[in-house]
Amino acid sequence: MGGAPRRSYIILGCALAAAIILAGCGTADTSTSAYRSAYSSARAGGENHIVQPGETIYHIAQVYGVSTSALMAANGISDPHDLRVGQIMVIPAGDAPTAFARSDRWSVPRADRQFAWPVAAGMVSSPFGMRHGVMHDGVDIAAPAGTPVLAADDGTVIFAGRERGYGNLVIVQHRGGYATVYGHNRRNLVSTGAIVARGQEIAEMGATGRASGPNLHFEVRYENHAQNPLAYLPEPDHSTSISFARLGGS
Repeated sequence: MGGAPRRSYIILGCALAAAIILAGCGTADTSTSAYRSAYSSARAGGENHIVQPGETIYHIAQVYGVSTSALMAANGISDPHDLRVGQIMVIPAGDAPTAFARSDRWSVPRADRQFAWPVAAGMVSSPFGMRHGVMHDGVDIAAPAGTPVLAADDGTVIFAGRERGYGNLVIVQHRGGYATVYGHNRRNLVSTGAIVARGQEIAEMGATGRASGPNLHFEVRYENHAQNPLAYLPEPDHSTSISFARLGGS
C-alpha cells in the first residue's frame, strides 16, 4: 500500500481500535433463501433454535439477546465448540443483558444526509455503540459469504487493502466530509484511487479479520468521527430484505 492512502486511512481510522472484537454471523456459505430460513425462528421470537451450518454459540446468543453462559447452561453445554448442525437449542428466558430494544438502539432519528444500504439483503446483527465495554464504531450486517458489498454513495476509494481486525477493508471518501468503511470482506473488488458509484459492487462479503462468520462491518464517518450508520440509512420497510436481530426489530 502506498504512503498517501495509508495516511488517509490513519486519519480516518484513528478511532478504530484494531483490538475491537467485531461481532459477526456464524452462517456458512449458503443461499440467501437458506440464510433467511435459518433465522426465521429468531425473527418470529421462538423459544427454540435449530443450529444451522457454521453457526456459533456466540452468534446464536447475540441474535436472541441472551448471554453465552446462560445459553450454554440452558443446553448443558460446557464447551462452546460442542455444537452440532440440526441440534435444537433451548433459548433461556429473562436473561438479556445484551438485548437491544427497537425503540432504543435500532430506532434512531434520520439524518439529513442519507446513504444507500451497503447490501441488498441481510440481518443487522450488532448495533452502533458500546459493546462488551468497548466502542463499536459501526453496525454488523450478516449475510452469506460472497454477498455483494455495495458502495453507499458516489465517492473515491482512499484505502483498499488488509487491516488488522478488519481483514480486507475498503474505505470510500464522499462529498461533504463523509466516509464509509466496509470491513471483513472476502475479496475487495476495487483499488485505492478508484472512483465508485452509489450501488456499485466494491467487495464480496466474508469473514476476514476478527469475525465469527460472514458479515459486513459498516461505518459512516463525518470529519473523522464515527456516526451511527442507522441514522444515515433509510429505515427498511416490507419491500426490503433487510432485517434486524431479535429484540432489535423486524
